Amino acid sequence: MSLSLRAKFLLLSAVVQALVVGLLIWNSLRLMDSAVSRNAERVAHEYAVTLNLTLGPYATRGKLAELSNYLAEMLADPNDSYLRYIVILDAERHPIIEVGTRAPTLPFALAANSGPGQVVRTYDDGHTLHARTPLLLRDNKVGSLNFGLSTRDLQQARDEVMWQGGVISLGGLVLGVALFYLFTHGIGKRLQALTGQTRQLAPGLDPDAPQAPHRAGDEIDQFSRSLNAMSAALRQRVAQLEQSQQRLSESEARFKTLFDMAPLPLSVTDFDGHIIAANQALTRTFGHPVGELIGRRSDQLSFWASMRERDRLWDIFLRDGAVQGDVAGVLLPDGSVGSVAIWSSTLVLDGRQAIIWALLDLSEELNAKRELKDLNVSLESRVSERSAALERANADLSAALDTLRQTQHELLAAEKMASLGSLVAGIAHELNTPIGNSLLASTTLGDRVHSFDTLVASGNLRRSELQQYLGEVRLASELISGSLRKAADLISSFKQIAVDQTNDQRREFDLATAVHDTVATYMPRLRRANCAMRVEVPDGIKLDSYPGGLYQILNNLLNNALAHAFEHRASGNITIEAGAAEDDMVDLVFSDDGAGMSDDVLRHVFDPFFTTKMGQGGTGLGMNIVYNIVTGVLGGRIAIDSAPGAGTTIHITIPRVAPQRDAARN
Repeated sequence: MSLSLRAKFLLLSAVVQALVVGLLIWNSLRLMDSAVSRNAERVAHEYAVTLNLTLGPYATRGKLAELSNYLAEMLADPNDSYLRYIVILDAERHPIIEVGTRAPTLPFALAANSGPGQVVRTYDDGHTLHARTPLLLRDNKVGSLNFGLSTRDLQQARDEVMWQGGVISLGGLVLGVALFYLFTHGIGKRLQALTGQTRQLAPGLDPDAPQAPHRAGDEIDQFSRSLNAMSAALRQRVAQLEQSQQRLSESEARFKTLFDMAPLPLSVTDFDGHIIAANQALTRTFGHPVGELIGRRSDQLSFWASMRERDRLWDIFLRDGAVQGDVAGVLLPDGSVGSVAIWSSTLVLDGRQAIIWALLDLSEELNAKRELKDLNVSLESRVSERSAALERANADLSAALDTLRQTQHELLAAEKMASLGSLVAGIAHELNTPIGNSLLASTTLGDRVHSFDTLVASGNLRRSELQQYLGEVRLASELISGSLRKAADLISSFKQIAVDQTNDQRREFDLATAVHDTVATYMPRLRRANCAMRVEVPDGIKLDSYPGGLYQILNNLLNNALAHAFEHRASGNITIEAGAAEDDMVDLVFSDDGAGMSDDVLRHVFDPFFTTKMGQGGTGLGMNIVYNIVTGVLGGRIAIDSAPGAGTTIHITIPRVAPQRDAARN
């Protein structure tokens, strides 16, 4: 059957338009399926990261069971989240937590669809996107976090977009056929008008949508390009809607998590005061379960210490539009009255005006302040009493210190006088020998002079007798002169030492002379003790210091050596050495090869009144005086090296110029 040109053209145009529309619908369906799949995969990855960060700390501590109620509440309303179930498996794939409903073949499906090296494994069954990701458990074991995301909304959005695109495409097809049917009645003009309308429709959907360029061609070609532009604009609009919906869902989830996990008690009420939401901190602080709070007003609960508190805060909110840190009294779970600071702010929730309230418990802080105030009052009273007691104790200690100082001065003076007495006894014994020798020589010389006078008077004097007499006179005079000179030297040394010890005045002196003068006064005692003395002090070491203090040091060291070092020994050796040191200092070393000291004696050797001769004449002040003179008067330092049976060595370092002393102490 032969068809007219109009019918052929109409049939051809219908076929072409049908192919174009079918291709557009197929391409849109393919793009929408790809977009849905990519968005679902991205959402699965984001949920995997979020859940891993949220559940990880509880998993590593083995406290996942504590989250069961929270997760169940989170999944209770399907409109609140895309999640449909959460299953956590241990390393042997035994369930630890199961919340929601899952397919029994989920593990096998995920394992079959998972590639090597993937962190998040997914499987889409058409309505739910199942996902699995590793989860670090307690003792570094690795389990798995399994969850399902609903793709029903994405599928529905895809179907709606496809349905709308299909309706528009089919409408365009029908309209094209009708226009071609009326081709003889101005089809070209109407196709141009339709093309212009489609061009206006695509930019109307999205201002940023690309517009088809105006090129030469027939009306059908222009119409096809307009349809492509409209399809691209629709896809872009659908993508924007999906992104907006995803951001909105994520924002709602973050707000809900932050609200519920906030450490401050929070609640949300409407403008009539009915509670819409409350977080866990409010339940922990005031003991009211969330189910008991929802839908009720605070004046219907045992919350306020007085209803006037609620009315006052509500009046402040109505007057100022917000509450900024006002303090109110509330009832605590133990029945006591506490204090909280309250803040408020308005927000829009599900299209309605609402109020969020934040509460800060100040009970412990205020109680601590009251206790601190009471404690301060008590402390002030006790400090006053202690101060008075300390003043009395200080007065008693001051009196005791004055007495102790006076006693110390008396003991030091007695020790000095005892040392001086020992020195006098030694000098007296030493003077007996030269004075006795002089007396014997003078007596003998007197007798010899009397005999010589008798011989001269008889006139029988011979030359030999005269020479013998002169020899005897010469010998006696030399003996008397030597003995008296020795006595004069001893007396001079004794005089100098005695003056220095009694006056203790500062002057310039030679160290070698001071050491030899002191040693000379002890020579009788050293000889009686069969103790050899060796002095190696070079001449020319001048000191601007206190010779009396130096004499006192050497006297006490010699007395200690004679009294302790050579006890029960037939002989001994003492050495005194000196030499220049750095920084204008002088080293003085006093050593003996005596009995030495034990560690216990060495630790207490400088303590006052410490002696190993208690009850045998020892005062225990000798080495204490030495220490005080060396470190205080002479401005030096002292150290002792000793061991039982190895002797004792005393190292004394003093400056050439002693420090200035207070005139009141001289």
